[in-house]
Amino acid sequence: MERRRRERERRNYSGLYFQWDYSKLKSIRGCRRSARDESAGVTLTVSPDGQQVGRKGLNRCASVWACPVCEAVIRGQRATDADTAITEHVRRGGMVLFVTFTVRHWSNHDLEDLIRVQVREVWKGLLQGRKWARSNAGNLRNRLGVVGTIRVIEVTVGQVNGWHPHLHVAVFLGGRQDPKPKRGSGEKWDPAVRKYFRPDAKDLDAFEKEWEAAWIDGVTAANPDFRPSKRDGVDFKRVYTVKDAAAIGKYISKVQGTDVNSDWSVGAELARGDVKQARGGNMKAMDILFRLAALRGGQVADELPGWGSIEQLVALWAEYELTTKGGQNMAWSEGLKRAYDIGTDDNQDAADRQAVDAEDAGTALDHLVHLSARTQLEIGRKRIIVEVGEAARNAARRGESPAPAVRALLDSVGIDSKGVREISHEDDAAKWKAAEEDAGGRAAESEDARAKRRLQESTDLLTARTDRKRLVWRPQE
Repeated sequence: MERRRRERERRNYSGLYFQWDYSKLKSIRGCRRSARDESAGVTLTVSPDGQQVGRKGLNRCASVWACPVCEAVIRGQRATDADTAITEHVRRGGMVLFVTFTVRHWSNHDLEDLIRVQVREVWKGLLQGRKWARSNAGNLRNRLGVVGTIRVIEVTVGQVNGWHPHLHVAVFLGGRQDPKPKRGSGEKWDPAVRKYFRPDAKDLDAFEKEWEAAWIDGVTAANPDFRPSKRDGVDFKRVYTVKDAAAIGKYISKVQGTDVNSDWSVGAELARGDVKQARGGNMKAMDILFRLAALRGGQVADELPGWGSIEQLVALWAEYELTTKGGQNMAWSEGLKRAYDIGTDDNQDAADRQAVDAEDAGTALDHLVHLSARTQLEIGRKRIIVEVGEAARNAARRGESPAPAVRALLDSVGIDSKGVREISHEDDAAKWKAAEEDAGGRAAESEDARAKRRLQESTDLLTARTDRKRLVWRPQE
């Protein structure tokens, strides 16, 4: 377990180090590289047993799409949330229908078009389907007891057929809730499920048949080139028990053995895209980055998983990170989180940011080590974030204060360690309070600078698409 943790951390930071130098996105180029506040610096939080090391005060992008370090944290929390909801719903007597939607895709298709058609044009229409979404009693939606959905986008890329974004959806069925108040009534809706039941098999058959037809027809109307086949377009798996959920999760997952245990779940299939191996020789999006970072680091291509030269991978990664920027990777339907006491219906981006912040928050029992902003900048420049964490971790395991161990490491690599000291919890709280009070005076990005950045990102995306078509999949003559 410890070995796997170290491997994951080193792999993720190697990807982030590559991003610092080559990412097209400003937020990712600065992620975890330097302190947010010059005066406050950074605080290492180290648990007494050395198991947990946090870093309060670092700039962080909180990108679940393109940052390998933030993604791992966010997806871990998302998987926990999804598992909680799925397991509780099934345990209480409901069922979950796990659906995978795909479209036909070829190497000349842009990733942006494939995602737009599936998410913005077809998926939204599917939720409002006329046969099952009507509110009158006795309709299919009412008979099925639809409580809500969790929708996730997964992106893979194949050497032959190009980009392959697809949707995984968990549909919560077999629940009775109070009706929503009329708009403008001022009443607050309580989404708690009052009664659980098992939907009739005939209704499930009708629902699956309708969604399959609606998906194929919707995709075809949006773009005939993407029309999926009946065999591959939609896949349904019915989950009735907690045991079924675990079995279905194993069936639908191909998991990298160095990252997780063999047990896998539907919640993990939905959320933990960072540790799944793509099927059929395809690469997951993060596989592109990790192969790219390894090749840049001098490793031999034939000894690495995946495919593609540095030039090809650079084009693919640029198109991926620029296309997905700002998009919603995971979406819960209204009230579903509250129904299972997971949180509010707040924007998922806010929940992701909270997950990243929570990782570094620490506890009242932790050892605290202050790093000055300048020291942190040098740690980033030397690419030794992982090594600093390991030095602090190992000291705590020996029952020692982590601060001297961190200073010794920095001295050994030529970094002035005067900016490292132990700090009390009271002094740490005081410096963060002061930093928060000063935060309001910091200059925000101007409208001009924002417009220039967006224009540059748009130009970079067009360049990436052109490079991808030139270097990876040449258009047919």
